[in-house]
Amino acid sequence: MNTRPIRALLSLLVLLLAASALRLPAQNPFTSLEDAAKEKLAEQAIESLLNNQLPLTLNANDVYPTVTTLPGGPFTPQPLQITADQLDQPLAPGDYTINTLDFCSEYSVHEPGAGVAYVLGPYEGKAAGAIGALIWRGTVEYRINPNSLQAVSWTIQSGLTYSQMPKTYQAIVDQVIPDFKSEIASDFFVNLETTYNNSARTAKLPPLDTMLAKMGTPGQLALSAERQRAILTSQNTSDQLREQTLFQGQQSGLYTPVKAETGPWTERVKGQVYMKQLIAGGNMATDNVMQIRVMPPPTVNASIAPGIAPRFIRTSYGEPQTAPSGEGSGTSLTALMEGMLGYSQGRSAQALGQVPVVSQSAPPSTPAGQVKEIQGNVSVIRAGATTPVPLQLGDTINQNDTIETGADARAFIQFNDNTQITLGESTRLKIDDYVYEPNGTSNSASYRFLEGAFQYIGGLLDKKDPVNINTPVDGIGIRGTEFVVKSDGTPNNLEIDLISGAIALTPTGSAAAGPTMSAPAQIEVTPQGMQMRPLTQDQYNSIKAQLTPRPPIS
Repeated sequence: MNTRPIRALLSLLVLLLAASALRLPAQNPFTSLEDAAKEKLAEQAIESLLNNQLPLTLNANDVYPTVTTLPGGPFTPQPLQITADQLDQPLAPGDYTINTLDFCSEYSVHEPGAGVAYVLGPYEGKAAGAIGALIWRGTVEYRINPNSLQAVSWTIQSGLTYSQMPKTYQAIVDQVIPDFKSEIASDFFVNLETTYNNSARTAKLPPLDTMLAKMGTPGQLALSAERQRAILTSQNTSDQLREQTLFQGQQSGLYTPVKAETGPWTERVKGQVYMKQLIAGGNMATDNVMQIRVMPPPTVNASIAPGIAPRFIRTSYGEPQTAPSGEGSGTSLTALMEGMLGYSQGRSAQALGQVPVVSQSAPPSTPAGQVKEIQGNVSVIRAGATTPVPLQLGDTINQNDTIETGADARAFIQFNDNTQITLGESTRLKIDDYVYEPNGTSNSASYRFLEGAFQYIGGLLDKKDPVNINTPVDGIGIRGTEFVVKSDGTPNNLEIDLISGAIALTPTGSAAAGPTMSAPAQIEVTPQGMQMRPLTQDQYNSIKAQLTPRPPIS
């Protein structure tokens, strides 16, 4: 770690102190000015060091160039449905959409970004490479639970070193990003504190925390990281992350909300690739959409030699546009999206990193199940699309489909492994992942419950393979289970009526599941905590009556 800038400035403070000691303080009318000058120099030294050493820096102005009008006419996309091994294949000229799983950065504003315009830029900071590779590889190559990846990512952003991490976090680093350990080997805050305190004793400067509290965003990031590290290291024995220190940090600098549909397009490759991020579910959701236009190659361009692909460019607004070294070129999704962060425009919201939603084993078009009973208005948003279409009796359900029921509507779906899900009225459920092969070794299922109420009856999958349901409040790990879940779609209240089997709840942002709870039980999760009560037969009968679809009228 290079501490020469801060040492040089603090050395100057020592010289100022020595010079002021030659005069009597009582007779020196400039003493307060000298103290202010010393503190100002210290602030400059600290800010310089933080800007160079923070694991992740958020700067909504340091983004790729944008255009207000998309070149080439109206956007007419083809939904992308790809597997992980296709991520490195170049995209042919054309318009595309792909669903993305989005990861919130710890120190961004933790407010929803749905409907707000986003612009795109690179992860920046000392550990930017480690963070970008962690969420990308962990998702598409290793299929690690996104909540676990985000917990480790936030730990890195807080400045915790590899040796200070809980053992489960170390295991994820060892598996996913062993080549980036050097980026997380040094504790930037301890180095800052040691260097500052050694010089502050001589220069009679205030405590470091006092200085940081006066320094705006850089200082607040450092203080928040210090608190976060204390939380994590104090829980090293339990190996769980029970609390997150959230700081409302970098904002866009604009105060007039910009709607997603009228927002700018990011020029990801100069003159060749344009992208726009549309946020729906936001953090940890897979219904966000990346729009991509790949332009045809220029027929005549004297400034580009034959065989030389255009380079990616990055710019700070108001500064000359130059191409940073090391970003490579190409039009594959990996080249375009790995290590990319989205910033909201006109309203403070989550700063989000994106990973394409892909199928690891079976093509997304492989049917996962079928609609067996239906009542009222039920629709589906197919993978890669944004507009719902009516769902009919006998229709197939596929991976990445989002099912929506209207008022007084019901739908009963049977999956290939005999899992049964019944959706009540005004309910939304997304099939994030579904792989079932009777003799397969990597079967799994993951559903995202967005709002409403549904009943789950486990099939063959959850007897031995991982099955998870993500809710607005907690993740639910399932084993041989029947239960009903109700939510109003906000991260505040959740009711689970556990009829048979057992579940384990994983709080959002945590890598470790909570205790296993067995049936029969009624579990209520609120901001005040979790309550567990017995589930009576009368309650079960009432729940069943509310969810069971009436037979279709012939």
